[in-house]
Amino acid sequence: MKEKAYAKVNLFLNVIQKRTDGYHDLEMVMASINLFDVLSFDTINDGIEIVSDKEITPNVEDNIVYKVARFLQEHYHVTKGVRITIQKNIPIAAGLGGGSADAAATLRGLNKLWKLQLSLDKLAEIGLLFGSDVPFCVYNKLCIAKGRGEELAFLDNKLNIPILIVNPNIPISTKDVFQQVQPESMTEHKINHMTMGIYNRNTEIIAKELYNSLEPVVFTMEPKIQALKDDMLSWGASGALMSGSGATVFAIDSHKKVLKQVQETIPDSYFNYLTKLR
Repeated sequence: MKEKAYAKVNLFLNVIQKRTDGYHDLEMVMASINLFDVLSFDTINDGIEIVSDKEITPNVEDNIVYKVARFLQEHYHVTKGVRITIQKNIPIAAGLGGGSADAAATLRGLNKLWKLQLSLDKLAEIGLLFGSDVPFCVYNKLCIAKGRGEELAFLDNKLNIPILIVNPNIPISTKDVFQQVQPESMTEHKINHMTMGIYNRNTEIIAKELYNSLEPVVFTMEPKIQALKDDMLSWGASGALMSGSGATVFAIDSHKKVLKQVQETIPDSYFNYLTKLR
């Protein structure tokens, strides 16, 4: 049994305030893209085995996939074990939600393998225990997300906009970024302009309204990321934005050939992938 774990980008990310529980209230527009890990699930007699083509964590028990599998196994009294094989295509610690996507795919895959008969809503509820982006990744549907990321309002649009994903291979710690965030110093930015562009399927408005309030923090930490964004715009893309807490930057344009031209200028040492918003 296999599940695809789709990467995500934030078309809009606004930090509203810090919460008493240590997290931040966010306002986001999230979309999945056609870049994905593939997780395979095979029944074994007992235990949980994780096999990956790339090292994700030095200790397997620190792997989010292992943690999710262990939770389901113990919480729902599953007597069989599982071997989970991960084909890793999404860059790690890149702001593309790779870990969250893998966790969500594990929830969906084990729900089927172990015949738990849990709804997607229940899987999303469980997923929030393991990360703020996991509920979105359970559904993989274009949406407005609020709170920690668990309050989802789905948008029934299919954008199908060409998108170029570029990661400069600079690992960024989400925790470190949010520790430096000062919401009170951020300028207010309205989400309704972005949603209007989405409702009207207007790529020009969407490109103009791309926004991420974490950019100033990350650009100070790693100026190369800001330089990458500036370059992608100067090379002709209609819009560009850092995704999540970085370091990935993406560019969108209604014309795929424009993004192909931008792609040709990307240094060979950078990960890049030209695809579409789902």
